Amino acid sequence: MGLKTFKKPLRKVTVYTTSQVFKALDYSKEAFYNAKEGFEDIIAEAHYENVKRHNELKLENNQGGNKLNGSTN
Repeated sequence: MGLKTFKKPLRKVTVYTTSQVFKALDYSKEAFYNAKEGFEDIIAEAHYENVKRHNELKLENNQGGNKLNGSTN
C-alpha cells in the first residue's frame, strides 16, 4: 500500500471536514446577525419611546405653563 492509496480518501475526509467547518461558521454568523438585528430593534424601540415621552412631557409643561401665567383661553 502506497501513499496514493491513502491520498484520495484523505482528501475526501479533508474536504468534508472543511465543508462542515464552513457550514458551522455560516450558522454562527447567521445567529450573530439575528441577535444583532434583535438588539438594534430593542434600541430603536426604546429610543422611540423615550422621544415620545419627552414630547408628551414638553407638551404638558407648555399647557401647564399657560395656566400658571394666569392666561385664560
